[in-house]
Amino acid sequence: MTEWVKLHLIVEGQTEFAFARDTLKPHLAHYCVSVDPFILPTNRKLGAVGGGLSWDRFRFNVSRLLQHYSAGSDRFSTMIDWYKLDPQFPGFGESRKLAKAVDRANAVASAVQAHFDSPRFHAFFSMHEFEAFLYCDLTQIQSRINGSEKAIARLLEEVAGFSCPEDIDDGETTAPSKRLINHLPRYENLKVRVGAPAAGAIGLNVLREKCPHFGQWLTRLESLGQSSK
Repeated sequence: MTEWVKLHLIVEGQTEFAFARDTLKPHLAHYCVSVDPFILPTNRKLGAVGGGLSWDRFRFNVSRLLQHYSAGSDRFSTMIDWYKLDPQFPGFGESRKLAKAVDRANAVASAVQAHFDSPRFHAFFSMHEFEAFLYCDLTQIQSRINGSEKAIARLLEEVAGFSCPEDIDDGETTAPSKRLINHLPRYENLKVRVGAPAAGAIGLNVLREKCPHFGQWLTRLESLGQSSK
């Protein structure tokens, strides 16, 4: 009998939740990993979700999850944007000495894991945010937003110098979502309805190839279970 692993995937917002539910969950089911996405509550008492992600809020909720499922074989990971991450996260200050953004994100992820000191927990920060995935094939956005052809063409020209979508920077006006909204303002109100399915339509094989940092994380999640393919 195949033993399944339950993965509690801690995400930052509705777009990541939809992507985890509709794309990651069916894929990881082939590896006997059952994905349970969880949006971090904004308020401990009210249970509201979304809003800015502070280290205090993150620490409280992850600790609560680890304690609640302490007796089982459950696993835990995160899908949190590196963009505008709270500098109070462990290791953030030291990470600024590193030249590459992906190395800084990995250093903070290691420090966060050390804080919780649990082999069942693996931290992951998206470079630099979820919208980077959309740059793997911007025609998926174009096909979902009428009249966006010229805007997408301008955006493609703007980012042509980046070697991969994960290299698009985290500036206030130049992060992946900011660039997209600058050229296509309608996207801001369509993130969940358009962004998540567009990333899913691009496909995990393309995402893992063009976004190697994400690809390494996905391979790690697959390794939690046992392939049923």
